[in-house]
Amino acid sequence: MKSAVALHMLLVLQASFELLSVAAKGHNSNKGLLWRTPVNSKLDPDSHKLFFGKDYPDDKDASKHARPKFGHPYPALQDTSDYDKDYVKDENHDDGEWKAQMTYDLLRTKITKAKEEYRKTQQNAKEIRAQVDAAQKNEANAA
Repeated sequence: MKSAVALHMLLVLQASFELLSVAAKGHNSNKGLLWRTPVNSKLDPDSHKLFFGKDYPDDKDASKHARPKFGHPYPALQDTSDYDKDYVKDENHDDGEWKAQMTYDLLRTKITKAKEEYRKTQQNAKEIRAQVDAAQKNEANAA
């Protein structure tokens, strides 16, 4: 097992060394790629006017182009003023309903708080009464 791993590591190191040596030789010699090699390819056809309409359709002169055939934007929009017939008007004429509801909610909250405070007060009074009774019994037993 160890020998297989060692052999694999040796092969990887050898391959990386060979790549580095080839890259160094290519960098120093003229056998590698030359960065400033001019590109002189032959165009077929030679004229711009022969291939421009087929291969490069985006010309800047659109005077001879056919107009697109569409009638309306997508999605379809309403082009009349009928859009506001079903619009609900936002008027502040609620005949005092909002104020009545707010008053009711505030009073209901105050009543709930008062009842909870009363319940806590009663519970505290019971606990104090129990402590007083226990203290009186302890005092009677001590005497």
